[in-house]
Amino acid sequence: MGINLLISGADVVLGLFFTALVTRQYAERRKRHQLMWAIAIAMWTIAVAAEFAATLSGWTELTYRAYYATGALLIPAWLGMGTLYLVMPTRKQLADRILGALVVLSILGIILISVWTINPAQLSSAGADFVPLRVFPFFPIQILLIILNTFGALAFILGALSSALHFMRMQAMGERALATALIALGGIIAAVAHSLGVLSGIELFRVSELVALIFIFIGFILSSPAPRRAATPEARAAS
Repeated sequence: MGINLLISGADVVLGLFFTALVTRQYAERRKRHQLMWAIAIAMWTIAVAAEFAATLSGWTELTYRAYYATGALLIPAWLGMGTLYLVMPTRKQLADRILGALVVLSILGIILISVWTINPAQLSSAGADFVPLRVFPFFPIQILLIILNTFGALAFILGALSSALHFMRMQAMGERALATALIALGGIIAAVAHSLGVLSGIELFRVSELVALIFIFIGFILSSPAPRRAATPEARAAS
């Protein structure tokens, strides 16, 4: 129990810091991909906060619905949406249409998860150390999860890898190429985190979430150029 609390607590703290950082950068630069990533990381923080609460006192309908709507359903799709805006700067209208569809499906999923009946026995049977499985039916909720996660994983991973290959071909901006590769790696880990939980237990599941967030965080830092400083009079005179 102690290690689970430590890992979940670290997830929450890092998620809060990362959300604040990305939100501040969006407020300063107004880049659409930063807004999408801020939304995704905020949802990530809600999901790991629900896990933290469940570790303390067991799963409730509220914590499980919050975890499932954010962590299971929406995070990969909104991360992927941010990557689409990043790698499609000349096709913004297409990205906007995809975003519209994503918003509709996200709202539909949240409503279904909020109102669908949950059997409390299924939550208690898993215990505080594991995420309950198969609580919601395959249709319509799990099939919606498959659609959104498939879209998000493909957009996030393939977009980031494509961007990394582009920068490496240019033989320039090596730091940006490394950043996109790290983001892609984080996306891969995030996409398989739930499967790791199913196969091996909650400790590895929660560690995988933390590792994925760290990779994405480092990649985001490297992909965000520092603001240029104005040249001083001395520098201008020397040039």
